[in-house]
Amino acid sequence: MMIVQSACRAAPTRPRAAENLRRPNCPRCGSVLLVAEESRFNARGRVYHTWSCDDCGNAFVTSIRLWRP
Repeated sequence: MMIVQSACRAAPTRPRAAENLRRPNCPRCGSVLLVAEESRFNARGRVYHTWSCDDCGNAFVTSIRLWRP
């Protein structure tokens, strides 16, 4: 019981890469994309997302680096 209480009282933390977690806009037409077609993770801490725009068909890749303490 004490462990659960102290975990609940811990200060909330904000992800370091929060600004990179937004949904991207299509670079061709500007539409907001909701879900990546594919996501890949590599061992060096990078995540690659492959996107395809439903409105214009443009495909592109974004990547983010995961924060390591």
